[in-house]
Amino acid sequence: MRWKSCSKPMTVLAILTMALTLVPSGSAGSKYKVLYNFQGGKDGIHPSAALISDTAGNLYGVTAGGGLGGNGGCGTVFELKRVKNAWVHEILYRFPGNGNDGCYPEQSLTFDANHNLYGTTDGGQKGGFGTVFELTSVGGKWKASIVYRFAGGSDGKYPSSAVVLDGAGNLYGTAGGGASCCGMVYELTPTATDWNEQILHSFSGTDGANPFGLVFDATGNLYGTTSTGGSYEEGVAFELSPNSGGGWNESTIYNFGGFQDGAGPGPLAFNGPNLYGATDVGGSGDYGTIFELKPGTNGWSHSVLYSFTGGKDGRYPNSPFVFGKRGNLYGSSGGDVGCLHGSHWHCGNVFELKKQSGKQWALQVLHTFTGGAHAEGPSIPIFDGDGNLFGVTYLGGNCTKGYGEYCGLAFEVTP
Repeated sequence: MRWKSCSKPMTVLAILTMALTLVPSGSAGSKYKVLYNFQGGKDGIHPSAALISDTAGNLYGVTAGGGLGGNGGCGTVFELKRVKNAWVHEILYRFPGNGNDGCYPEQSLTFDANHNLYGTTDGGQKGGFGTVFELTSVGGKWKASIVYRFAGGSDGKYPSSAVVLDGAGNLYGTAGGGASCCGMVYELTPTATDWNEQILHSFSGTDGANPFGLVFDATGNLYGTTSTGGSYEEGVAFELSPNSGGGWNESTIYNFGGFQDGAGPGPLAFNGPNLYGATDVGGSGDYGTIFELKPGTNGWSHSVLYSFTGGKDGRYPNSPFVFGKRGNLYGSSGGDVGCLHGSHWHCGNVFELKKQSGKQWALQVLHTFTGGAHAEGPSIPIFDGDGNLFGVTYLGGNCTKGYGEYCGLAFEVTP
């Protein structure tokens, strides 16, 4: 994400910066273990998005490459199945990159009510503009089908987020292109034989640019962010509300100013009525922030919960976050602190943000990745029913297929 120092005065909504506390060391009680080391061959390479889980606690994810052995393949969809006290890796689908089914899945998967999986690919089909795909389990085997192929024109290109579903089974997502310069939000509606696309909003730049990540509220409104654009060109948080005419109304709920409030916001998550997210950069240390958006009678107010220092707490946080039973926030960040192996900038960590008395929040590092075989580039973690966190790293691990230490792994952290 780009960052620029700005000399213009900040006239955005008042930033209610809460008192910050950093607990500098990893939690003495947290435990870390590796669930699976990707090998870069038929099992894929570079797991690239947050995992999801089913009701039995099995984990599902994607790799951005590999799948066919050697240097071949355009990625995989995999399952990590919990078998007693062990985890078994299974491939559900390998993308061959033959121009028909897409290539390079890099966003999280989504289940529907019937346990079918949906995801997106960045390219690999005719024209290379990306797809939305479905995986259906039939007799224990998974069959892939294409929900939609982006043509790269007014319908968009390069889907930039996981898809989300409404109660009727319609899919929603974000993509680049569209009817304007700066990306769009789309809906895919199933018919008897196909899926129809509707563009809900095309961004013009002044209302945001480069959208990604969508989340529904309880009444059917969609919320998301753009990484750039808006009044200060540093990104916005937006709302899309359905109207009586069958269309959607877009409104900006916050313009990021690129100063203490951050720049380059990531996807949002609800916890109660409030929205939470992170910015890539900005804040008091210019290493990113964790923020809260709270609805009120006069619109949404913005508060910075934590500004990263670039030290032991990391930098460049990922979002959306997950929340524990006590309202604590869990996430991951990048950063070169702790990179003992190699010179990569994004070793990163998994952290917990605890609400203290009053308005204070304390950040506790649960695990720091140190690069090489010890991995780097963690995804956003998810919880299981027992309070354990699961995630993947894009790089590192014990890789034996000629890729050195660059294949990635799946991990568990117990706070």
